[in-house]
Amino acid sequence: MFAYPSLYLIIFLTTILISQTVSSVSGSNSTITNNSSTYPLSNLSSSTPTAATPKEKNNLTSTFEITDEIKALINERLGKNKTNAAIAIGFIDPNGTQFYGHGKMSNTSNATVDENTVFSIGSTTKVFTTTLLADMVNKGLIKLDDPIEKYLPSNVPVPQYNGHKITIEDLATHTSGLPEFPDNYCPSFDLEKTGGQDSIQYRKNLMNCTKNYTFDQFQQALSNFTLSREPGSKVEYSTFGIGLLGHILTLKSNMSSFDELLNYNILDVLGMNDTSFGLSESQKSRLAVGHFTGQELPTLNMSSPIAPGGALHSTVSDMLKFLSANIGLIKTKLDDAMQESHLIRLSTGQLLPNNLQASDKNNIGLYIGLGWFITTNFGHEVIWHNGATVGGYNAYMAFNPTTERGIVILCSTDLADINITTISFSQNDKLSSLIWGLLNQ
Repeated sequence: MFAYPSLYLIIFLTTILISQTVSSVSGSNSTITNNSSTYPLSNLSSSTPTAATPKEKNNLTSTFEITDEIKALINERLGKNKTNAAIAIGFIDPNGTQFYGHGKMSNTSNATVDENTVFSIGSTTKVFTTTLLADMVNKGLIKLDDPIEKYLPSNVPVPQYNGHKITIEDLATHTSGLPEFPDNYCPSFDLEKTGGQDSIQYRKNLMNCTKNYTFDQFQQALSNFTLSREPGSKVEYSTFGIGLLGHILTLKSNMSSFDELLNYNILDVLGMNDTSFGLSESQKSRLAVGHFTGQELPTLNMSSPIAPGGALHSTVSDMLKFLSANIGLIKTKLDDAMQESHLIRLSTGQLLPNNLQASDKNNIGLYIGLGWFITTNFGHEVIWHNGATVGGYNAYMAFNPTTERGIVILCSTDLADINITTISFSQNDKLSSLIWGLLNQ
């Protein structure tokens, strides 16, 4: 979709450009102060899952803690950019959760963001969709190697390439051959084609356009698209493909909407009561307003066909529940599905969006599972996803299954102002190096 959203994905895979061994954490292991919070792990579980029995501690070389140095670096990043934005960060490990927030929710609110402040999480929505897929596969409702046409209405032609059909797994691993966004998804806002200028007004107009996109237009875009290569042969990030996957899962479930399907099978199970597409009045009162170049933006209401690829709102508290279940710190009926979604399906070939080739000199492996990306130096494995929205947010979440450590970072401004999406991978940035070191040591 347009030149601007493509920027999100150009950035999201620059994570490969890191050293094989990141320098040790240099921050002090100071005690958590009053402007952050620490919670016991048991607070993460709803009535459905039960808290996991604490496992024997790993022999780690660093304390997993939001130190005063990390807080200072977050404060500095916000202060220097003059974005009027806020950042909320959460840590989780077998000892429980920690939280720190800096910045105000909006220009009209003096309240500092906390663990219950609502942010848009952008493309991190995708791993919720692919976890639903893994769960439905386990229940025998769908098969990964089935062609997608099996689950679509017979009057919707599906593109093929020399007889090779797009499968369900192709959608979940970004190998379908479909573009990032449908060709008819607000085409008049393509900055590359129109030579337009990104601005607050441009974004407001774009946001008004996206909410009116229909399923008929969505299916028409699928039917009219011509594949340029065999499905399954190459990773190319596709919000279109994940949106289509969500549509197929909804049709197969016989539920009224993707919202209902997601709520019943994941959000209610994990007690993620503040994670949703639309916002309740309570959530609206706790929303950190999105920004671009220091100016506030309206709330983005992404259209239903695209929603499974990037429309969720959530909080740090809720996202730590999701990471807790993925790490295995709490046990739920989603355990098997989550573990299967982490499995490496194929290498990305070190290929970045827009066919940019990443450096492989550091022997870093980049792989994809069902929705999740996996970065490994064959000694440590970090499973992650990130996202950004035209509505002025960017987000990052990651966990290391070996160290049982996870992080969530949510930011209420555009990545052109403050980029959180690569925060734990840039070896030239002190905050990033600290967080990457904490995940892996």
